[in-house]
Amino acid sequence: MSPLMRLLPVTFLYLNGAIYFYVAYLFLTDPQPWFEALEISLRDPIGYTELRTLYGGFFAGFSVFLLLCAWKKEWLEAGTMLLVVSYVGLVAARSWGILIENAYNDFILQIYIAEWLSVVLALLAWFALKRR
Repeated sequence: MSPLMRLLPVTFLYLNGAIYFYVAYLFLTDPQPWFEALEISLRDPIGYTELRTLYGGFFAGFSVFLLLCAWKKEWLEAGTMLLVVSYVGLVAARSWGILIENAYNDFILQIYIAEWLSVVLALLAWFALKRR
């Protein structure tokens, strides 16, 4: 197996952990620009709390778990499978909004492309683990 494929699972987990942590930080500290880019308009401060909780709080916890999975060899497969399943879920849900409901903008399409790429990379990382 090539060195790239051997390093892919750990690297992909660390990278995703860092990205999710950064996005969590942005949503916790200043969510307004993100909501505007996503064209989310909220009528009530409770909506901001709810979205901040998901994108800030959940993403922060998710990132810590991914980083632990990359760090602890015995958790590597579980973390990689979590990325496969979660990215497939994200792509499925976003596909519904884009393809069925025709609800998207340029920023949403960029996220969609990144999620599809992440599905492919997560599957490659999982297959690399299976070939070890």
